[in-house]
Amino acid sequence: MSMQTDFFTLVSGTVGGRVYPAGTASIVTPYVTYFRVSAIEQPTMDSNGGTGNLYNTRMQIDVWATTYSAAQSTAAAVKSALKGWSNQNIVLSEDDGYETETKLHRVIMDLSIWHL
Repeated sequence: MSMQTDFFTLVSGTVGGRVYPAGTASIVTPYVTYFRVSAIEQPTMDSNGGTGNLYNTRMQIDVWATTYSAAQSTAAAVKSALKGWSNQNIVLSEDDGYETETKLHRVIMDLSIWHL
């Protein structure tokens, strides 16, 4: 199972399964989009080509909703779900936004995840 699949499974309950890779979305709000910004492999001391290497993946998570308060409360639910994830993670930054074309409020989270 990939880290992105794990993320989807973890967060999907907060928005009724409306969690999408970037570039796809729902017309029903609130929903979450995500994309991998970077993944850096951290070699460990196992043999060359071993399977125990650790990765640090940065993901951008966007929470979309029709109101500011709905975006904020959904983002809080996503962060709460992340606290229960078996992969160590931390929200490095969080910003608010508004998209005038779609009339949607957005919470943008930069997430750092450590995983195998």
